[in-house]
Amino acid sequence: MHSPRLIATAGRGATLALLAALLLTGCGNGSPEASGGDSAAPTGATSAGTTAQPTSPARDASSSSPTTPQSGSPSGSDSALPDDWRPEEPTVLATGQKVPEDYEPATLEHPARNVPKPVMPAEAMEETEAGAQAFLNYRADAQWYSIQTGDTSLIREVTSADCEKCTEQYDAYEAMYAKGNWAAGGFEVSTIVPGSFSQRPDGGYNLPVDVKSSGSVAFVDQAIPRRQLPFAEKDAFDCYIYRDGDRWMYLTGSPRGSL
Repeated sequence: MHSPRLIATAGRGATLALLAALLLTGCGNGSPEASGGDSAAPTGATSAGTTAQPTSPARDASSSSPTTPQSGSPSGSDSALPDDWRPEEPTVLATGQKVPEDYEPATLEHPARNVPKPVMPAEAMEETEAGAQAFLNYRADAQWYSIQTGDTSLIREVTSADCEKCTEQYDAYEAMYAKGNWAAGGFEVSTIVPGSFSQRPDGGYNLPVDVKSSGSVAFVDQAIPRRQLPFAEKDAFDCYIYRDGDRWMYLTGSPRGSL
């Protein structure tokens, strides 16, 4: 089955996730441009390809004051972030894969080290609700890996090329690392609302999901020009996935009930 074309242009209006484009496991995206000569530098990561996603205010590296969440923004905090704030990195990935003890999160001095390469569980191939959740979990891990390393090969393998915003995000990650810059955070997990697994007439599955993000930051020229605040969103997003032969593919994220 080929990618459904009805939402081939999905992603319109999305903010490129704070790293490059955000979503979730990819359903929520966010990535404002970074300064310091890296116009496409990502600084946040939530599922890429979202048609519309909540974004958090970005902190300009030239500003002396930390970012203060705007009213209603999914920040999880009502106060300004300290200048030394960093996203919380996982000790266990969404699929249950353990992060090794020698893993080192990114700092101003160096990118993340000893980042574990995600492994897709066999269940993530099954056309069941559990299989779809396992797939979204793997995609969350693959997205986090791309943000931690600049290697987008895994996330591209499970994301449709029809998601133009996703492709823009991945290109931005690669360009950022190629220029000697890097990012931190970007761990964003989407959880399917129980009992909502239902196939559409077009053959795909537009699943309501709850999204939780640890936030993210971009490191450009040993400064932090952009941040994305942590957030948890319920009743806000749907995730569209479909079958490509015997495997799942991710197409887009969209506001709940919009497709």
